[in-house]
Amino acid sequence: MKKLQLIALSIALLFNLPLSASQSANNGEPDNSWYQVDLVVFRYLNNDSGEAWPAVAGHRVPKNAIKLRSHSANANASSPLFEITESENLRSSHPDIRRDAYVALPASERVLNNQVTALEKNRNYQVITQKAWRMPVSAESGKQPIEIRAAIQGQDSLLLNGTVSVSEERFLHVDIDLWLNKLSPESLYSSLSVKKHKYQQSASDVLAASDTESDVLVRLHDGSPPLRITDNFQIKQRRRIRNVKELQYIDSPEIGVLLKLTPYDRPDSLVEMGMTLSEKSS
Repeated sequence: MKKLQLIALSIALLFNLPLSASQSANNGEPDNSWYQVDLVVFRYLNNDSGEAWPAVAGHRVPKNAIKLRSHSANANASSPLFEITESENLRSSHPDIRRDAYVALPASERVLNNQVTALEKNRNYQVITQKAWRMPVSAESGKQPIEIRAAIQGQDSLLLNGTVSVSEERFLHVDIDLWLNKLSPESLYSSLSVKKHKYQQSASDVLAASDTESDVLVRLHDGSPPLRITDNFQIKQRRRIRNVKELQYIDSPEIGVLLKLTPYDRPDSLVEMGMTLSEKSS
C-alpha cells in the first residue's frame, strides 16, 4: 500500500463513529431492514503509484438505477464541487428525510463529516463527493443500484459517475461501480450536434458519440454542450459487511472510497402523529 493510501486509512480510522441505539442494544447486529448509507469519494492529488490509466471506455448507468432526491435546492456556488441534480428531482421539493427512502441527507444528518474535514485539510487529497441516504435493504434491493454522480469544475474538470447497491441475505453486501472521468471541452460540438449518434443521449449517460471507441463524450445536463473524456478510471468492488460498527475503506490507485452502513430505526408515522397530538392536548 502506497503512502497516500496509508494516510487515508489513518484518517478513516481516526474518529470513533457514534453507534445507533439498535447497534448498542444488540452488540452491533442490526435489528431492522433500514440502513443509513454514508459515502465519501476522494482522489489522490500527488499520486505516486506510477500506474497508467487504461484506454478510455464508454459506460452507462443502468436504466433502473435510483436517483437520490434532493432535500434542498440550495447550493454553494463558491465551491468547485457541485452535485448534478436531475430534473425529476425538482418535482419533490420537500421530502421527509426521516421517513422517505433515497433522499440525499443534509450535512447535519451525515456520519462521515469528521473524515471529510480531515481529508479536506490535507493537500494530498481532494474530496469529490459526500453523500448519505436511508433505504430499506433486502435480498432484492441489490437489483436496483443507486446512481452516484458529481462533478468538479476548475483547472481539472472531473465527473464521477456510477452506482452503489446494498443488499442483505445472510450477510450485508455493498457493490461499488464508480468511474472517475477527466473532461475537456469538445471543440467539434457544432459539427457533432448535427450527426446521428449511435445512442440516444441523456444527462445520465457517458457514451461513445461516434464510431470510434476513443471518441467518448458526456453531457453534464440535458442540452448542455458535450465534454470529451480524456481519461477515465473504474473502481469496482463487492464488499461483505461483517460488522456495521466498522468504517469501510476501499482503495484504488486513483481514488479512495469511505463507506459506512448504520442501522436506522425509521419512525412510524402513526405513532409519531399520536405523540404529537398527545403533546398538544396536554
